[in-house]
Amino acid sequence: MKPKINKSSSNAGIVQKTCSNGVTLIAEPIEAVRTAAIGFWFSCGSRYEKEGHRGVSHFAEHMLFKGTESRSAFDIAAAFDRMGGYANAFTEREQVCLYCVVPAVHAGAALDILCDMAENSVFPDAEIERERFVIESEITASLDDPEEAALDAVAEILWPDNPLSLPIAGTVEDVQKLDADFLRSWYADYFKNGDLTVCVSGNVDTDGIYRRLKKMAPRTSKTISVKTVKTLYPDRKSIGEKRVAGRLPSDSEEKKRRLHFLNADFQQEQFFILYPLPYPFSLKTYYCFSVLNALIGDTMSSRLFQALREKSGYCYTVYSFFSMYADCGYWCAYACAPKKNAAEIVAVMRSELELLVQKGVAADEVQAAKEHVCGEEIINAEDTEYRMKRLARCRFFGFEQTGFDDSIEAIRRLSDAELTEVLNALLKIGEEQTVVYGPKLTAAVRKKIEKKR
Repeated sequence: MKPKINKSSSNAGIVQKTCSNGVTLIAEPIEAVRTAAIGFWFSCGSRYEKEGHRGVSHFAEHMLFKGTESRSAFDIAAAFDRMGGYANAFTEREQVCLYCVVPAVHAGAALDILCDMAENSVFPDAEIERERFVIESEITASLDDPEEAALDAVAEILWPDNPLSLPIAGTVEDVQKLDADFLRSWYADYFKNGDLTVCVSGNVDTDGIYRRLKKMAPRTSKTISVKTVKTLYPDRKSIGEKRVAGRLPSDSEEKKRRLHFLNADFQQEQFFILYPLPYPFSLKTYYCFSVLNALIGDTMSSRLFQALREKSGYCYTVYSFFSMYADCGYWCAYACAPKKNAAEIVAVMRSELELLVQKGVAADEVQAAKEHVCGEEIINAEDTEYRMKRLARCRFFGFEQTGFDDSIEAIRRLSDAELTEVLNALLKIGEEQTVVYGPKLTAAVRKKIEKKR
């Protein structure tokens, strides 16, 4: 008999419940779709790992697919294949997510499998050793990816001496050090017994999902401690070790401290200009970041794309993005191009960002950026996987869970004054970090970049 699709939850809104065992369910039932996305979000990630255990969350994530007490690795793969859906997982700096997207009629069966993987994975020795080699290959491949390698290098500059700066998967040497018993222990503490939030979006029976989650074992592990980041770029006056010959650095020395040339054996130069996101975050500031990001670099009509690609022809790749964490975040302007125009590219990037602060933005630019972000929301609303991840984003940043229509209305309601306030708080001259990553530049080009500050 086929499972029954729930048809009573149309427009029921977002439901949030915490089971007696400590598992939190956040569900967004949508009658108009025929799919379901289910995500198990575990509160562990690379920033929680200690020296000697780097990469353990990512390794454990891989092992979730290697069999449980009642299912082999093939059983898990075949079950999702036969549903016509898929299961996947990823590790971030602050969470691990195990998820699936399936036809809604199979949501109950898919949920059973995810529960089994979360509670009863067995981590066989032979599978651990096979997967160790797979992960080492994955890490080695990432070193051949110019953008991924550059972002890891940038993280070391942004968060020195903090686990946030370290590669999520660890290094090959880190992975080689991890023993099977510690992997199983980490899984038991932070997957089987740790904090768990389950986010679900699609045509689902919310009550049925809640009843199934209540059957899981109690969450008994304590919360992981974390080394916080009080500020993305510490003020120079508060850091004694940054003194030069016993004195505070001069303005020119301070500018050099915020400029980094990193040599790497790739064909093209990569350029990053990064600013700390004003913290703490709110849902309104998140919307402001999204609108400003679209205006500055995330669209073809944006300031940076037009200046660097359309008008100058300096580069093929140019965009901007922002990343947020529990206690910090950054916004980044990015470009990639042959090194012959390195000085000119950095100069144009700086000039465009300074111009935004000095002259602000036109009303038509703001309106276009708002509509772009709203349009993205409308398109993304058709994707249950995106909606599931959106529920998790609001959960972990402490944002109110809102429907798409409410979000679109809130974005359109943002005033010019609110956007200008966030823009000025974001693009503070003197707080940026500039990173040039790639083939070694000549001394003359480096000097040219240093002067154009």
